[in-house]
Amino acid sequence: MSVWKRWRIAFPLLALSLLMFVPAVFGAWAWWSENGAAYRVLSIFICLVVAGCVGVSLSVGIKRTEDVPWLRIGLVALGVLATCGLAVIRDSV
Repeated sequence: MSVWKRWRIAFPLLALSLLMFVPAVFGAWAWWSENGAAYRVLSIFICLVVAGCVGVSLSVGIKRTEDVPWLRIGLVALGVLATCGLAVIRDSV
């Protein structure tokens, strides 16, 4: 697979991951002192999962491969779903 094709796949994944990462980190920082320990732990875990999604998205564009990296694309999708689920749990705490 060419470099251009890899980055064409990686760019939407990276954009989605960054669109989730920036608000997650800012929200954790902004409301850190106003919430309890469970909320803080879940916020940190959400930030870590989304940071992992950013890293995996970058690896899609950087790492050479002959075919479509379905496993890494699936990991990003799973990370996004896990983040959404954790956010629902965090808001119920």
